[in-house]
Amino acid sequence: MKIKEALKIKELSRSEKEYILSKLLNKDNIFLHLNPEYEFDEEEFLKIIGLRKKEYPLEYIFNEVYFYGEKFYIEEGILVPRDDTEPLIDVAIKEFNSFTKATVAEIGVGSGIISITLAKKFSQFKFIATDINPKAIEISKINAKTHNVNVNFRLSNLLDEVDEKIDIIISNPPYVEEEWEFDALKYEPEEALFAKDNGTFLLKEIVKEGMKREVKLLICEFGYNQKKLMCDFFKSLNVENYYFYKDLSGNTRGFVIKFDN
Repeated sequence: MKIKEALKIKELSRSEKEYILSKLLNKDNIFLHLNPEYEFDEEEFLKIIGLRKKEYPLEYIFNEVYFYGEKFYIEEGILVPRDDTEPLIDVAIKEFNSFTKATVAEIGVGSGIISITLAKKFSQFKFIATDINPKAIEISKINAKTHNVNVNFRLSNLLDEVDEKIDIIISNPPYVEEEWEFDALKYEPEEALFAKDNGTFLLKEIVKEGMKREVKLLICEFGYNQKKLMCDFFKSLNVENYYFYKDLSGNTRGFVIKFDN
């Protein structure tokens, strides 16, 4: 198959086909554009195209994902990071700047992208990250080593295995409503996606954990349609000092609580 023929295959975007070809041929996009007649063995390319038509994540195929301008290792069994989580980092950086030092706990570390990205920017902070999935801890350790940061990873439900005094909690927990069905998510771990109580169960548990721990700051990502549910919950707990932030598409995507402890 020639490069120009590969790029004419339908269903996938041109940029995705270029990415697949560049990975398989070990060539950059300039080479692809300048050599449309270049021939290659199409077997692996067509196999990947077939997987993508079934919505199998490209990140699992090549074991890499880009987040906040950095590359991270990923594999099946771990939630694929999304661009919509990048505003969580922006908000965290803004809020973290008001601390000279802090102990930060991330709940639900996944591939480690949040704690690692923040640990690179706030090396004076102590970072602890938990997850109930042993594979998440394993993959996060690989990424932390690659990015040369020190994060203490622990296999734990919420902060059950964390005895230290925590100043900040940050989390992108499961918040998809259990009854929702997404073909694009069918290959990703359900325990990292779905939650009871209209998707708010773990969000509420994390808020209660923050109050119990008397943290100063709590930052969470949530679903774009969960603002009203969380407002009602905050009111029930007499939580008043909070605000919501938006994602790259302009949807409300998370909340920040500042506790007066």
